Amino acid sequence: MLNLVKSVDLVEELKNLVKIRSEVKIEGGKIIRENYSEAAEKVAKLAGEAGLEVEILELEVKDGKVPTVIATTDVNAPSIALVSHYDVVPAKGPWIIDGKEMDPYDPIVMGDKVYGRGAADDKSAIVASIAALKELRNSSAKLRYKPYVVVTGDEEIGGLGIRALLDKGHRWDRALIIDASVEYLSVGASGVVHGWISVKGKGGHAGYPHLAENPVEALANLISEITTTYKPLRAKKISRLKAPPGSPLPNVWGRFNFTITKLGPLETEKHNKIPGEALAGFDVRLLPEERVEEALRELYSYFSSAVAKLGINAKIEIISAQPGWYTTDEEYVKEALRALTHAYNVLNIKKEPKIAGELGGNDGTFFSIKGIPVLAYGAIRENSNIHAPGEFVRVSDIITLKEFLKALLSS
Repeated sequence: MLNLVKSVDLVEELKNLVKIRSEVKIEGGKIIRENYSEAAEKVAKLAGEAGLEVEILELEVKDGKVPTVIATTDVNAPSIALVSHYDVVPAKGPWIIDGKEMDPYDPIVMGDKVYGRGAADDKSAIVASIAALKELRNSSAKLRYKPYVVVTGDEEIGGLGIRALLDKGHRWDRALIIDASVEYLSVGASGVVHGWISVKGKGGHAGYPHLAENPVEALANLISEITTTYKPLRAKKISRLKAPPGSPLPNVWGRFNFTITKLGPLETEKHNKIPGEALAGFDVRLLPEERVEEALRELYSYFSSAVAKLGINAKIEIISAQPGWYTTDEEYVKEALRALTHAYNVLNIKKEPKIAGELGGNDGTFFSIKGIPVLAYGAIRENSNIHAPGEFVRVSDIITLKEFLKALLSS
């Protein structure tokens, strides 16, 4: 009965957080943040009610401020940051769940699942971390770490919040990113490069194509060329870190994808008009141990060769480049594995913990750059539909995360 009561508390706290539409997006080059203060204040209130010492920092970042909650308890021990985020990618409703409509910000519970934007990514981690510390405070457990719950924003647009916090000099002995999978302990994450390819042509009437130079068709040819030459090259790059369970390859591999096609910013969309510019956005995933500089040199080389071969007017622009990370602190990995094994035993989960590197990137990069040992473990599953309609988290996975945190923090 006690576990049932705690599960109900977790669900209600999560639902209240999901109801806050704490979206972040970029429009016209400007960052738009919604309801950040409300989300941070709600997190701080939860932490305060759990008996934690709480502060909210207003971090100066691009286009505004990011309120960041830091909550801790009085323990004389090495420090560890439990890192999560309250910002979410925008969601449009209604979602259709089992044939019924729902608002992404009016969460519903169906069996073991809580549906709503941010339910998995990453508000589940917020309630799990605060609940873990609350339960430890109410027990006789001796802590091996002084835990800091660190909850910030702007994670979904490149980790501006956590970067600002670290750049202000905040440091911990170790860090755990709880914006991660529940299916394995993450000992690394992929690097990420985002950019645009622009193809210029000569606009004109579609009825007179001989008087124009069509950049849409030129871009299509360029996409085909890069997809058949550079993309397979990326796929042949293999990391020493294991890939997540269910992956098509045993180890993390390099990836490249075109993700956006559109006309240039000065163009109008008309069926009878050949535009003057066409754009393609792309996403490159680097190996956790791969150097960004080397990956970019290789990308530029293949792009230049493709442009020269096709004889087109094109350029490439990199808008962000985040290196991956991997941990070298073997003792920390052993501690985390023991904690996860303990959590499995407590919850009667009949399987062995797995170790892998992440196919995505996360804020562990910024801790790694500062020399702070980092691992990742969360409540997200591959099929949780994060960033998509129908996002959900399993209540049982939130409890697994909570029990893991309790075991990791206590001696």
